[in-house]
Amino acid sequence: MQVNTIIIGQGLCGTWLSKWLTDMGQQVMVIDESKPVTSSKIASGVINPVTGRVLARTWMAGQLLPFALEAYEQFGQQLDINCIRTVDILHSFPTAQMREAFDKRLPEIPEYLTYPENEEKWKKLMEIPFGLGSIHPALLIDLNLLLNEWQKRLSRDRSLLQETFDLSALSLKNGLVSYKDVKAERVIFCDGIGSLHLPFFNRLPFSPNKGEALLLEIEELPASHIYKRGLSVVPFPHFNSAADDRYFWAGSTYENRFKDEQPTAAFRTRTEQVLRDWLKVPFRVVDHWAAIRPATVERRPFAGMHPVYPQLGILNGTGTKGCSLAPWFAKQLADQIVHGTPIQPEASVARFSGILSA
Repeated sequence: MQVNTIIIGQGLCGTWLSKWLTDMGQQVMVIDESKPVTSSKIASGVINPVTGRVLARTWMAGQLLPFALEAYEQFGQQLDINCIRTVDILHSFPTAQMREAFDKRLPEIPEYLTYPENEEKWKKLMEIPFGLGSIHPALLIDLNLLLNEWQKRLSRDRSLLQETFDLSALSLKNGLVSYKDVKAERVIFCDGIGSLHLPFFNRLPFSPNKGEALLLEIEELPASHIYKRGLSVVPFPHFNSAADDRYFWAGSTYENRFKDEQPTAAFRTRTEQVLRDWLKVPFRVVDHWAAIRPATVERRPFAGMHPVYPQLGILNGTGTKGCSLAPWFAKQLADQIVHGTPIQPEASVARFSGILSA
């Protein structure tokens, strides 16, 4: 079989790259082992315009949010699904200091920060000792629905190999690549932490971190909002094939030092206690997940082609911002592949040409 591009991995990066390339008339083959738990599949799906305790604007928020909204809406139309919506994040301040910090930042970024109109309404559902703030607009992506429907489309189009990628079966010859019986002009690695173990890209400054989350059933909490008080509680309707507004995602952690990628009892105990102290409505833990995110030292992704092996490329390192960064930089990489346009310097893998060429 002959294709233009082989893509390793069908997480957020692989999904968006394969989507943009096929939209441009390219033939792709995606290789993915379809693990039930990956960093993409258990991510909350939130695109937040502000970040951190200091409530700073997220990097490129003014460009990324409108682009993401349009891109996910168009992708959903292509697949005949609704995979994105605009929501408010209700921020229940855990301390007076957090309330003061919000008050200070509000006049500086009024396009994203405000106060909810009816705070009394929420006091029936949760403890609000120091008031509520609202972050708007945030975007919420139904990741499991999107990833599953795109997998079906790739399979229908015979553009998917559901298997574990075997590096020994990859051959580079005469500027081209082949994998088993698939021949291509290039291969792009969108395999998350798998790229740490590739001889081509293992010198890149990855900084993987572990995240854990609980799946909750909460019948009395409206699925219209995202809720935040230290941790986040996020509507998560499609953790399986049937949509259900009773299900929420609760997390997450950002552990730079970890022994393995297994869920820990400590996280579950701590998170359940926070929820009991916060929510006034009953909840039930349905599942507990953990995965390793492919974050980077610079907190900027890696996108582009290898300086020594031009038929090898990478799109990776989106960390906790994958929902916003993946569509944007997948589009840039697709444009580079098809039209030769450059990737913006902050994300281009060309900034590491020296260490990749050594």
